[in-house]
Amino acid sequence: MPLAAGSGPDPFEVCVAAARAGGQVLREWRGKFAVSRKGPRDLVTEADFAAQREIRRVVTAAFPTHGFVGEEADGGPGQPASGMDGHSGRGLRWIVDPLDGTSNYVHDFPAYCVSVALADADELLVGAIYDPLRDECFSARKGGGAWLDGRAIRVPDVIDPAEALAAVSFPPHVTADSQAVADFLAVLPHVHTVRRTGSTALNLAYVACGRLHAFWVRRIACWDVAAGLLIAREAGAALGPCTATAAPGEPIPLDSPGLIAASSTPVFQAIRDLLHGR
Repeated sequence: MPLAAGSGPDPFEVCVAAARAGGQVLREWRGKFAVSRKGPRDLVTEADFAAQREIRRVVTAAFPTHGFVGEEADGGPGQPASGMDGHSGRGLRWIVDPLDGTSNYVHDFPAYCVSVALADADELLVGAIYDPLRDECFSARKGGGAWLDGRAIRVPDVIDPAEALAAVSFPPHVTADSQAVADFLAVLPHVHTVRRTGSTALNLAYVACGRLHAFWVRRIACWDVAAGLLIAREAGAALGPCTATAAPGEPIPLDSPGLIAASSTPVFQAIRDLLHGR
């Protein structure tokens, strides 16, 4: 491990504290923010920037030499996203989504969270996903298992795709003839049902604890999935790239983290084959 025990602050504890601190900011800003736009359907609020600044303050105070990759530019709206550089970089860096599910947050729909992870290249070391509405914190340490508010969590033993409650992430701009819609229609008849929560991080956390049994996304940013990848993996999920020949356990590069996560290998394989026309 790049960080030896006893060499300073515990990165796991710092990660959880940072995620909770970001969530507290979101609670304080709830209903008070102005809205700008990163795209026609891609909302961003002042709360995103305030939460990211607080997360950065917490992790930088503990680890001032670490890199930091956040979805939002700390300077506020109009600045380029700091995560556009270095998301697949070398060395220790924190990968942060201060508000995953911004549209939900803006409309007071209860499915949004804070996602914080520490990575060394593509090796995820610690991760935390905090839901400030439910006051739930999902967390994991590499090789140390996954947790929900201090209770160990594990994926359920669901092996029949027809029994699987699945989730999908759509990109901000979806047309009727898009790949995302085709994927949804390909999978829907073969699983129990499909949900779109609007929060990739929560989807992965819910696979880890058994609220969902499958999740897929072809294209996504590293900050959306970094913490969730580790939490799902440590909870025993079948996890691999969203490619035609992927198998559970194959590495998922943070610069291109399309993925399938499932409660079991049979469910993973079924989703994979449906997405690729088999």
